Amino acid sequence: MWRSGGARAAIVVFLGTLAACGGDRPPTEHSTPAPADARARGESIYSVRCAPCHGASGGGDGPAAAGITPKPRNFRDPDFWRGRTVEQLRLVVHQGKPGTLMPPFEGVLSSAEVDDVVGYVQGFRPAS
Repeated sequence: MWRSGGARAAIVVFLGTLAACGGDRPPTEHSTPAPADARARGESIYSVRCAPCHGASGGGDGPAAAGITPKPRNFRDPDFWRGRTVEQLRLVVHQGKPGTLMPPFEGVLSSAEVDDVVGYVQGFRPAS
């Protein structure tokens, strides 16, 4: 059925990226967490859902970033944080970013999970 190993490899890479972006599990609910618990959950979500593009340290340099235009957001850039609100971050995680490959996580992550990952991303903000 598959005549080209390259086509098969492209499909495998695409499906792997799609799964990392969150299309493979339903949202879960959490009770009100302690801050350390929220940070641990945020880090766990980020490492699976965000790091492939944004990089493990938030620099916009994840393994998928080389093939993405426009480049993923660099959360270490001080200019990114100027005037940025928590609600703006939540909205982008929830709705995605039109004109980019940033997918919407509505229906993939619960509100609590969005809050956890947004809290984790805020940890990349450079010191003023």
